[in-house]
Amino acid sequence: MAMATLKVTGQTLPALKKESDSLKARLAKAKNIDSIGKKLAEQKNVLKQQLDSKLKQSDLGKLLLGDSLKKDKKKINLSDFSVENASQYIKPETPVSGKNFLNNLTFNGTLKVYGLPLDLAIMNNYNAIRSFRPDQGNLFKFDVPRPNFNSFFKADLERYNQFKKNVLSGKSLEADLKKKVVTKLSGIANNKLTGNAELASLLNNPAALRELVTMDEAALHQKIDGLFANLKTEIQEKGKDIYSKQSDSLSSLLLQKKAALLKEIQTVRSELASSGLDPEKIALFQKIAENKISQKELETFFIAELSKNKNLSWLQRSYSRIGEFQAGNFGSVLPGNFLNRDLFLNGFNFSLRTARGPVRLGLSTNKDVGYNKDAGFESSTFAIPRMYTYLSVPTTNFSFGSGKLSWIGVYDKQFSNNLRTNLNAVPRNNLVFTVSQALQLKKAGTLNFDISKSSTQYKNLVSLGPDQLMIDRNTNGNYFRDDFFETMSFGVNHAIDSKKINLKSTVYVNYSGAGFQNPGQQGIGNLNMRFGANIRKSMFKNKLTLAMRTDFKNMPISATDNAHWQNHNIQLDSKIRISRKSTIGLKYIDNGVDKVAGNTTPVYSSAKLQLDLNSSYRFLGLNAFTHAGLAKQQMNNPQTMLKASLIQFNYLQTLLFKGFSVNGTIFYNKELNTTTVMGNMLNTDVSLQYQIFKSVSLSSGITYLDNQHLARQAGIRQNVQFMLLKHFDINAYLDLRKNIISPAYPDLFSTTRAELSIHYYLDRQ
Repeated sequence: MAMATLKVTGQTLPALKKESDSLKARLAKAKNIDSIGKKLAEQKNVLKQQLDSKLKQSDLGKLLLGDSLKKDKKKINLSDFSVENASQYIKPETPVSGKNFLNNLTFNGTLKVYGLPLDLAIMNNYNAIRSFRPDQGNLFKFDVPRPNFNSFFKADLERYNQFKKNVLSGKSLEADLKKKVVTKLSGIANNKLTGNAELASLLNNPAALRELVTMDEAALHQKIDGLFANLKTEIQEKGKDIYSKQSDSLSSLLLQKKAALLKEIQTVRSELASSGLDPEKIALFQKIAENKISQKELETFFIAELSKNKNLSWLQRSYSRIGEFQAGNFGSVLPGNFLNRDLFLNGFNFSLRTARGPVRLGLSTNKDVGYNKDAGFESSTFAIPRMYTYLSVPTTNFSFGSGKLSWIGVYDKQFSNNLRTNLNAVPRNNLVFTVSQALQLKKAGTLNFDISKSSTQYKNLVSLGPDQLMIDRNTNGNYFRDDFFETMSFGVNHAIDSKKINLKSTVYVNYSGAGFQNPGQQGIGNLNMRFGANIRKSMFKNKLTLAMRTDFKNMPISATDNAHWQNHNIQLDSKIRISRKSTIGLKYIDNGVDKVAGNTTPVYSSAKLQLDLNSSYRFLGLNAFTHAGLAKQQMNNPQTMLKASLIQFNYLQTLLFKGFSVNGTIFYNKELNTTTVMGNMLNTDVSLQYQIFKSVSLSSGITYLDNQHLARQAGIRQNVQFMLLKHFDINAYLDLRKNIISPAYPDLFSTTRAELSIHYYLDRQ
């Protein structure tokens, strides 16, 4: 028995000695890893200080950090101020005061109040008819600008792309760490450890995987030690079912795999510290790359994080919560239905960020009438001016989508000016209430649902009696006394933007009753059925791009039958990249209107087929660019029994020489029928762009126009642009032409046109 024991012991001692030496070597490596970890922590602190310094020096830091406000003694100041005066003169056939001269005066600047910026813009147009009147022809706007993070994030995004390519092998941080863990454990137990609860909680939790590179050195060792101890226990309990080698070699293998895993995690941590990135920022950039979060959402997140800074004043915290604020004249899409269009408004628009989403409200007018161009088009049921009020509040904000409630109220106003008083034929009050819900379908895009209910009250009805009383009762702002479904609208909109499959698509369907009126669509209310799509798809590594845009809509024109206008717009585009610098494009456009009342009667139709070629290349050692386009268009108006058919050709050529460039353009239109639209026309010019005195840019050219029997002219053009005393940007343009034949419309084919613009920059050094 003793001999047997000695024999066994004699066979085991070398193995034990070998394992002891191996353990000593691993302990030495572990100490080395600890020292590396300390160095990495020191590097991280240094980089953090550098990033903090960079933030404080940036425009964003100067804007939001409290220290900058203490240094700025001025509570209110004006910066980036500039004034521009631009004048235009066109020689008419018979000089009439005011018709040949137009002047535009513009003021721009940023007003800083306690360090917070307000962008200001004031514009005034005037001519000789009413001279300079500050109370007319004005456009005024100021808004609170949101910080522009594109430049701030540009370096981080570039570092992230390099880090993802070189360190993560093109994968996300979580996927790369998961692969490292699985790879190190795959050879231990024949891939039979996937049922381990602790391992599964790590591999299936992205946040837990990110913690592997954020936790300190001691916590990381404790986490990995606990994981491997748990795995060893499971292997020993299950025995040979998952591991057939001896227990001593199992311990050695586990130590080896653990050390290798720690080393790889340390490598990722080191690369993270070197790049100046952190796991949270990488996670956000990864969401952008996967289309799970937009750049705007990232900017909002960053502002929200900065607003938590304890050094911020209450004014700065308030600024960080403002989504947008505009006042004066601005363009905006009113909240509610996804078919709402951009309106030009005069008033204010404000939104405030909340935990559920932005709260938006506004009060404004829509007044773009009252001038000579509008004569005869101001008295209709869709006439403006109008007063708008609107409110939008969020209802839900879950990981799978968000919702909101929107309300728009509009009532017609009567505005007066020095020319005339604007009167609507049938003034009205219009209200619309919309419930919207968006569903995030992850890789399948976003699905939006809209349900709207409108109510309209017409005022100053001509007739008196029971009919008027009944109409007034049915439209007196009560959402439930009128024909409920005839004043409702239902819409579905699906959008997807997938970089993985190179597809960007929007598809929509909307139905509204005959009595539905939506002021957010500017005169287009009861469109009944409307559907369409905007789809763009790239294939073969972007060598072929196909696009389709369609819009079909029906507008009822009778309350007694199904008579309606039927409108269609179709556009098909294709672009083939034949080389890195050359493309061929083919486009087809078809639109028209039919009247459907039992039978279908064509009202108007147009179809156009266009071929385009764009190419950049070298010609005789010179850089050159060419664009050529050929199109055929047909237009049909059965109501007037007129048909038009024409062919158009346009050509642009650019040659870049050393110190100057030459541009030439040709446009030719050929009418194929007796019914003409533009007439046979040839319009061509050649120009030379060059510089003198290193700061004066000049463009000199000759022109020729032949528009059949309407006009024939030849002339010269000259443009000059230069900076004067660093503060003045001066631009002048002169176009002189000689009539070869007497033009049929002299005011349209003027022989003299001059423009002068003087732009003064106050802060330019």
